[in-house]
Amino acid sequence: MQMMVYNRTQQDERRGRGRFFRLLLLVICLSAIPANVESQNLARNQTAQDESAEAARAKELIRLARAAIGGEEALGKIQTLTASGKHRRYVKYVSVQSPGKVVEKEKILSGKMEFEFGLPDKFRRRVTGERLRGFGYSFAQIVSGDQAWRDPPMRPVSSYGDRRVIDVSDVQRTEFLQATGAKHELTYFSMGWLSQALPSYPLEMSYAGVVQTGAEQSHAVMAQGQSGFRFAVLLELKTYAPSAIALSFVEDIQQMVIVEAAGYFDRRFMQETYARARAERRARAKPPQQYEMLIRFSDRRLVDGVWLPHRVTTTLNGAVTEELTINEFELNRPINPKKFEGPPKPKD
Repeated sequence: MQMMVYNRTQQDERRGRGRFFRLLLLVICLSAIPANVESQNLARNQTAQDESAEAARAKELIRLARAAIGGEEALGKIQTLTASGKHRRYVKYVSVQSPGKVVEKEKILSGKMEFEFGLPDKFRRRVTGERLRGFGYSFAQIVSGDQAWRDPPMRPVSSYGDRRVIDVSDVQRTEFLQATGAKHELTYFSMGWLSQALPSYPLEMSYAGVVQTGAEQSHAVMAQGQSGFRFAVLLELKTYAPSAIALSFVEDIQQMVIVEAAGYFDRRFMQETYARARAERRARAKPPQQYEMLIRFSDRRLVDGVWLPHRVTTTLNGAVTEELTINEFELNRPINPKKFEGPPKPKD
């Protein structure tokens, strides 16, 4: 009996100590909560202040950029902007010429670009050009108010990996990609030429500091839109004129491998050549990786009081992939409104 009392007493003491320490821990935790909440609130307030300051700085830099290219008075007089120029693409590819001969090649493919901006909310770009093989291509990207489309539209891409299987969701997804692509491409030119976003595709901007691009330093303004659209507007350090659009993305860009053989009447020769091409594609296949694209605007000239860039150069990881040389800009030339009436109707 005494043993039982003794054990119960020890148990009560241990329970009492346990309750005491749990209570003490609770008191300590509760006493720490106001300090933690206060510190979190301070951190949130500081973050909000920083973001507000970065947004204000970005807005001021865009104002300075517009001042550098002509100012609000000159830019405000623009009702339409049209431009046309020569477009060149630098394409690197692998030429399989026989079962035992593979050559690395580069070819310049020429074309044209035409732009028609009907401010404030109508934008159009037409691109024509050569393909590496086969016929050329021609298409237009249009943004008109809240609508955006490609003319002619691309063929819907199957989500099943089989071109023969197309459903409604494939059509809708392809239309969305074409509309989004048109908004993205025309945003780059509108920002690079006029420091102006598309009204139907607004951007949230924040200042990211001074960045190094090659041998030059630039102010970087981060711009973010819908569906994860994100890029940086680079402004010249001293003049604040827009100098480039910078993008970073992950993609599985594969090297092009094509057959350029002269043995069409030798069946076995051609079979072995195509087999070598398939082997080259497998051997050169790369997983998705990070790419840095820079769309640089240069050679600014005065056009009716506005400094407009007559050269646009695109680089991918430092290598030049495209060049556009503008032959002529025209301001306030009439544009046919039918070009912005809406997407083409599907053919029966």
